[in-house]
This record gives sequence, structure tokens and C-alpha cells, in this order.
Amino acid sequence: MQIRRVIARNFRGIRHADWSLPRQRFVCLVGPGDSTKTTLLDAIALVLSPRWAVQFTDADFHRCDVSQPIVLQLLIGDLDDTLLADSAFGLDLCGLAESGQLLHDPVDGAEECVLLQLRVDEDLEAEWTVMRPGSTETTQPLTASKRKALGLFRIDERVDTHLRWGRGSALTRLTETSGASQAVTLAGRAARNAVFDASHTALQAAADTVALAASNIGGAAYTGLRPGWDPLAVASTGALLLHEGAVPLTHAGLGTRRLTSIAVQEGAALNGHVMLVDEIEQGLEPHRLLHVLHRVKQRATGSRGQVIVTTHSPSAVQALETADICVVRSAAGETTVRQVPDVVHDAQSSLRACPSAVLARKVIVGEGKTEVGMVRHFMRAWDTEQIDADQPTHAALGVALADGGGKTAPVRAKVFQDLGFSTLLLVDNDDPNFDADIATATHAGVAVIRWQAGHSTEAEITSALDIDGLSDLLQLAAELSGEDPVRDAVVAKLDRVPAPGQLSPASWLEAGHALPELQRAVAAAAGKKAWFKREDPGERLGAFVLDHWDQFKGVALGHRLADLHSFIYGDSHYSQ
Repeated sequence: MQIRRVIARNFRGIRHADWSLPRQRFVCLVGPGDSTKTTLLDAIALVLSPRWAVQFTDADFHRCDVSQPIVLQLLIGDLDDTLLADSAFGLDLCGLAESGQLLHDPVDGAEECVLLQLRVDEDLEAEWTVMRPGSTETTQPLTASKRKALGLFRIDERVDTHLRWGRGSALTRLTETSGASQAVTLAGRAARNAVFDASHTALQAAADTVALAASNIGGAAYTGLRPGWDPLAVASTGALLLHEGAVPLTHAGLGTRRLTSIAVQEGAALNGHVMLVDEIEQGLEPHRLLHVLHRVKQRATGSRGQVIVTTHSPSAVQALETADICVVRSAAGETTVRQVPDVVHDAQSSLRACPSAVLARKVIVGEGKTEVGMVRHFMRAWDTEQIDADQPTHAALGVALADGGGKTAPVRAKVFQDLGFSTLLLVDNDDPNFDADIATATHAGVAVIRWQAGHSTEAEITSALDIDGLSDLLQLAAELSGEDPVRDAVVAKLDRVPAPGQLSPASWLEAGHALPELQRAVAAAAGKKAWFKREDPGERLGAFVLDHWDQFKGVALGHRLADLHSFIYGDSHYSQ
């Protein structure tokens, strides 16, 4: 079976959600914190809970508003013959058309499905029913036994549940009906006999004292009062748990316990059950995370069941295919879930190159490594100011920085924007071949910061520098690439300076070159020789800009960086 649709209203952080799942057996939910990923899993788990009663409180209602009921609905498709039987759901089937429309009956061309609902009103009583879309007839109750037959396994922070033979655990399902109970009965008898047979001088002395005292006050005349084992102490099968040798498995590390819990539930799951795994990376090193993702996905695609996981791990995002991933967003109580379309050009490379972006709220796409390095330094410096002012940093605001990879930058920015992320593209303006892609990204809602017409990043910087600023920039370039290569690259652009000449813009002015000529020569040499075309030199360039802010703050570059600051921190201006 597969979940086709999840609808939630007035449930915890969700005012409304309507998620049509992709028709696949493995789904990974990603998104920033508080995007209600776990709440969606909770909604699924509650509708399919095999417990006959679930306790709710006012806090389970959205904003604690009990005037509106909690309504959780699941549309289940891909039903096997057992679930299609009249004794199961065969008399309550509805249809799901190719268009996504729900139909009262499973007409030709529509998939046979069953619509399940959990409703909780202000009296906090949970009511499970089987619904028919558009029906005014009395709904059928959804009993605990029917919910159990659907089959659900949940792996979250309560990993130890399935390491015990407790009620409803996967180990209990793996065990013969009487196996755990029989073991507990035998354990109780053995414990009783062990206490009876042992020599407990102090305990027996206490029992003798009680027997004498009881006789003296007119109580029973005890002749054999002695210490013994309470038979109720091991009456529950939950007292049984897995051990590695003599050591309880509950004493193992979190990663080992989670992996074992997954293995137990895989073993107990029938072909068609649903498994939910919240924050699959918890307690796992990257290599074990990648292995368990591969295993769980492989199992899901080879069965009739479905696996839905959540993650905050960039490693997990990188390891998965784009079609596996759905991005969850929440705004004003409205939860949306978008599948990453595998047909979108560059979606796969965008996610693998910038996996942390899909875990953020805002994404900045720098055209290349120079721009990424510069922005990284800007954010580091601006974060320091934010901390000094007791304001949130870019990380706290959920801002991620992504490398656009050069000419693919506008396309990558549009990918993130289409997935619901507020996206900004920082790009230079010396190549008109970018114009069409940038226009497409802008039309999709991407905010674009672009330098002045005809300017590369290096030209945008040099165009605002005076002669001392140019000299400082060349000294920085000389530190990175060597003085002679830097001097020769610039002098090659100047017809009035003899080679080899000096690394001295002031002397070049004296030779008869105007400042704009020198600015253009330095920019051209920087671009051709790639002085700043890696992230680390890009960061040094960012530091240079802030160190010379007086020369930039009143010109185009300063205004554009103010826009960047506003996008990151939400203010209206920036000055230093």
C-alpha cells in the first residue's frame, strides 16, 4: 500500500496542509526547522495508530484553538487483496482520478483507494472513521483492529520501544503469540524460586519481626512468613528486551539502537506496510547514514510498502535522487510540500552541489567562487555586528550560501525559488549570454543583484577605487599570485609603461595613463589571470571591500551590498 494524500487541519503547527504524495515508495522530507516535517509524520502515525485510544490535549490544536476540530485524513492506495476484501475496506472504497480528483466511487480509470479520518473535537475524544468523498451518509468506524491491519512502523527518538517485547512492538510481531508471555511466566517462577531458595538472613529477620508483631496485635498467626518475589514485577512482556551477551541493547549508542530498531521493524513488516523514520541521521556517522539510506530505499522500492523519512543532513540530500526529495515549507500555519522535479534541468546538480540550501529558509546563489567567497566574508563580518547588537546571525535566520557554478547560476537560483525558497542571485554583468536565463529567474521571483552594465566583479570593484585603493588591491593580488606576475599582467595592458616596469599605479599615472585606464587594466588583468577565482581569494577580496568601505558605500557597489545585507538580515539599509 501507499499513502497518496495527507490532509491536516488545525493540528499543532499546521493550520492547513494538503500533500499529494508522489507515486513512489520512498520519500524524503527536507526543509528548515519548524517547517512541520515531523508534524506531518505525527499526523500519519495518529491516523494509522493501532491503539484503541490516544490522549489529546488543547496543545494539539493549532494555536490551542479548540473551537475548530483537528481533522487528519489519509488517502491510501495500492491496496492488496486482503485490504480490498469486504471484511476490510472493500465496501468503503473511493476513487482517485489521474487528475488528483477524489471520487465517491472507484470508477473505471480511477485507482481504488480508502479515505481514513481522525477527528478530535473540543471534548478531546478521538474518532476514527472511513470516509467517502462527497457522501452525506453516516461514516463507518475505523476500528483499532483495522488500523493495525494497515500496518505502520515509526522510528523516532523513542528507539528503545522496538527493542522490547512490549505491546505493539515489532519484536512482539516477530514472535509467536505465546512466546513472550511464556518467557515472562517462566521468569516470574524462576525469580520466585530464586528468592525462596536463597539465604536472606536480614530479610528473614525482618519477616520474623513482622510475624511476631502481627500476632501480638491480634492479627494472623503467621507460621511461615518469608520474603518472596512479587509475581506482578515481571507480569508485562515489556520487561523482556534484546541483549548483546549479558548487556541490554538499550545501553548501546544511539546510532546502534536506531539501526537495530530499523532492522527489527524491517523484519516484522509485511509486504505493504508503511515505515516512518524521523531524522534518519540521528546518531549515525555519515558512512552509516549513507548505508542505511541505501538499504531502506532499496527495501522500499522492492516491496509493496512505503517509507517516508525526514532529514536535516546535507549528506543525506547529496546521496538521494532529486525525485526522492520533497521540500516542506510552513508560513502562517499553511504547510506546503513540493517534490523536487527530476525533469527540471540542473535540479540534481543543484541539490548535490548545494545540499544545505534545501535545509534553509533563504538561499543566496553566488555566480561563482569569487562571489561565494566574498559573500561568505561579508556574512562573517556582518554576523559580528549582529551579535554585538544582540541580533540574529545569518545562520539563525536560516540563510544558506550556494555556489552557482558559473553559467548555471541563474538556473540553480530558479530551482531553489521554484521549490519555495526565498532566493537571491548575485551575478556580474560582463556576459550578455546570461541575460535570458537571468530574466527567466527574475520572472520566477528570484531577487537579482547584478553589477553595472559591462562589469565583471573585478571591474565593479576597481571602478570605485582611487589610486591608493588600486595600489592596495594590487598588493593583495601580489600576496596571492606573486608580485612579478601581477605587475606583468597589468603592464601588458598599458602601452605607456615600459616592461617590466614597477608595481606602482602612481608611476603609471606619471607615465600618462588616466585613472579610468588603470582601473580597467587592473580589472582585465585580474579576470584573465584569475587572481580571485577561488573561494579563499574571494574571501580576501570581500575583506578588501569592507576595509575600503568609504570608497564603496556611496556608489553602485555599496548600494547593491546594502540590498544583499537587507536580504540576509531583513533591514532596510547597511552602513559601516
